[in-house]
Amino acid sequence: MRERKPLETTYELTNLEETKKIHDDQARLHENLKALKGSAEERALTQRYTKQLDDQESRLETLQRESADLQKKHDDARAELDKMIESLSLDATI
Repeated sequence: MRERKPLETTYELTNLEETKKIHDDQARLHENLKALKGSAEERALTQRYTKQLDDQESRLETLQRESADLQKKHDDARAELDKMIESLSLDATI
């Protein structure tokens, strides 16, 4: 099994942490939006929260793409290692 590079593992953890923070913040924003009634000030907040949600969704898409790319690299490296292991020939005298 290929040893994972510390940078990859750190990136994955950071990616997961950021994704969780975004999901938590989105839940908060959704709750805030539910509480707004419709005054002019509240409409401004609605627009602000909607913009935040849109920005966060864009960031989540980026994080998902980056995770998929990292997973593909991992899978490719694993396949390469498996090929190398299969091609090994042992010269041993028994």
